[in-house]
Amino acid sequence: MKKPIISSILLLFLISCAQIQGLQDAPEVYDSQEQKVLTEKAKDRDLNLPSGSTIIENSGQGILGSLGLGSGTNFEVASITFSVALDKVGFMPLISVDSASGIIVTDWYSLDDGKSRIKINVRVIDQEMTDESVTVSLFTQSLDGDRWIDQGINSEQSLKIKQSILTSARSLAIASEL
Repeated sequence: MKKPIISSILLLFLISCAQIQGLQDAPEVYDSQEQKVLTEKAKDRDLNLPSGSTIIENSGQGILGSLGLGSGTNFEVASITFSVALDKVGFMPLISVDSASGIIVTDWYSLDDGKSRIKINVRVIDQEMTDESVTVSLFTQSLDGDRWIDQGINSEQSLKIKQSILTSARSLAIASEL
């Protein structure tokens, strides 16, 4: 019984080593002219690179791509958008964070010395980084005596948070392409 299990583990290890060896040649090496162009792109985007640094453009194939489970680029972009969204609302207590479904739900966060509070729900729908790629709902409540009164969804603030997430995610995606 132990021999088939050990043989399977050894076979998986050898296959993964072969894939790693094949991936070592994946990054493209640029001549000095192409390197200058990439460095200029970095400067145009206000990225300060250390002097003498070399930019290597990746083929975009990550671990999931090498395993045949999907494109590395799509997964990376979705991760960027979700990570930015999580960073934007991370100052609030979080109730639920599910990166697989792209959903972030915060708990209530008090404002105005406890007289009002907000709650934010974010859903990252896809990796396209368009206005339809992220939905944000900011719920507000105000304190009336000893009970909270719903004020509904603040559409203006929800839109501002959504635009902030998309702007930051797009900037990071551009920077990661260098």
